[in-house]
Amino acid sequence: MLCVELGLPGVNLNADIGTLVRKGLPPEVQQALDTVRVIGNNAVHPGQIDIDDNPEVANRLFGLVNFIVDRMISHPKQIEAFYGALPEKDLTKIAKRDRREP
Repeated sequence: MLCVELGLPGVNLNADIGTLVRKGLPPEVQQALDTVRVIGNNAVHPGQIDIDDNPEVANRLFGLVNFIVDRMISHPKQIEAFYGALPEKDLTKIAKRDRREP
């Protein structure tokens, strides 16, 4: 579901992570995603969760998921909100500055 939120199909987590990497995903986010993916694949089988799983590992996985969400969703939205609140004249100057001439 997280990959769908990031604009990916969400069918194959490994493929979605690969797409994000090709788009410039920061290495620490890639490592967090792959850690969650590999541990999840090794710990959970379709329709079956081992109730004897290590609670420490589960807590760390939640921490990694929170890191991914903060970095990929929360922080960009916060920055977008602040940036969007800049005066229009300043946004125009920034856009003019960043325009690339052919």
